[in-house]
Amino acid sequence: MLGMSGGVAKAVNIDLTAGASVTSGERSTSVVAMDVLGTTRQWKDIAVRPDVGLSYVSARQHQGADFDRGVWVAAAGLRLPELWHHVFLSFQVGAATPRTPALSSTQQFVSSLGWSHHGFVILIRHISNGSTRKPNLGETMLLAGVDRKMP
Repeated sequence: MLGMSGGVAKAVNIDLTAGASVTSGERSTSVVAMDVLGTTRQWKDIAVRPDVGLSYVSARQHQGADFDRGVWVAAAGLRLPELWHHVFLSFQVGAATPRTPALSSTQQFVSSLGWSHHGFVILIRHISNGSTRKPNLGETMLLAGVDRKMP
């Protein structure tokens, strides 16, 4: 059970990021993402934040494969916000639509490693179905943007 402890920040943050994604040696494509981070809570002496995200992976023009449509990924999970010098980890379960060879099933797992400080955020994110369906190419992206506190 998540419980509040004294002195824990109560701000909600929104991360707005953009960047590029690659899949299994294919050409890169653009990505935009938004993550809404809830109030930081303590769970067994570990700080966690609810993390709800929406990403859009643009279509690719690539012969011989079905990458010709953009994909939306909605996800929810937890962020470990302060691991070391503003570094964070995030793990989410998500849903993707429509499907492509890279995101080949509705269910997806989203993992991120990033750094956020003074309103700036940069992260590496991987979205994959965890081999629950073949192919399991996934999308690996580098994103950068802004982190805004909301009242």
